[in-house]
Amino acid sequence: MRVATPGRRPSSRPARIRAGHARPSGGRWLLVASCLAVATLVHAVTFDMTEVRRLAQQPVGAILRGTAFADITDADYREKVQGSPRPVIVIFYADRDEKSRNLATLARYLAQDFGDKIGFYGYRASDAAAADKPTLDRLRQRYGVRQIPATLFYDNDRGAMELERTDYDVPTLTEYRTPSMLFFRTYYTTIHKYITDQILD
Repeated sequence: MRVATPGRRPSSRPARIRAGHARPSGGRWLLVASCLAVATLVHAVTFDMTEVRRLAQQPVGAILRGTAFADITDADYREKVQGSPRPVIVIFYADRDEKSRNLATLARYLAQDFGDKIGFYGYRASDAAAADKPTLDRLRQRYGVRQIPATLFYDNDRGAMELERTDYDVPTLTEYRTPSMLFFRTYYTTIHKYITDQILD
């Protein structure tokens, strides 16, 4: 800490650490190493962000068209989730909602990577920019979905047995966070790692 001398204002700039005099503790070295590892992983993932932003301006249905995603409804939800021999990911969305569009863009890239190992489904809660209250109430009661958009992950190694004891579904994870364009790579890396380590373990 700097001490102000009479007649001088204390500087708000942090004091410089001269080489050989002060080093981070072991815990700080571990933190620095972890941050560098994450940064390296994130930078290893390459996206054409111009294309990412272009996709995110389209309705969700258009974003997911031509991918491993298939539609899912109340009528076939149990059959497609419980009956799948593979893990399942379901995104609930409003077709013209900004957060739903961002989520769908991320999901499109994940489907390209995991489409041969995971069943991907999209549940359209609304054709507009938001789902109405009766729809949200029904989704909350039936699937436990509290808001739109939402992503439900089913690890069917365990989920199949759990589903047999319920009216509908017991997801392994329900995720409500959605990627911003600024941190798109970070979101992608985090979800990619979760799928690899927890769903496909």
